[in-house]
Amino acid sequence: MSTEPRTRPPARDRDHRVTVAAALLLAACAAALAYVLLGGHHDDPVETESTADAPAHTVLG
Repeated sequence: MSTEPRTRPPARDRDHRVTVAAALLLAACAAALAYVLLGGHHDDPVETESTADAPAHTVLG
């Protein structure tokens, strides 16, 4: 056996974890923005009774 003390491998520091988390958050935001700007979801909105029965707004001039 060796008489030298065993050394631990260097642990990843907190800054590395924060950088990785920030990169993932930035990627998710970029994906959401691209989805919205490129058209996204195109279902027609569902009309509720209150909006279907409401009178149309007229412009008074």
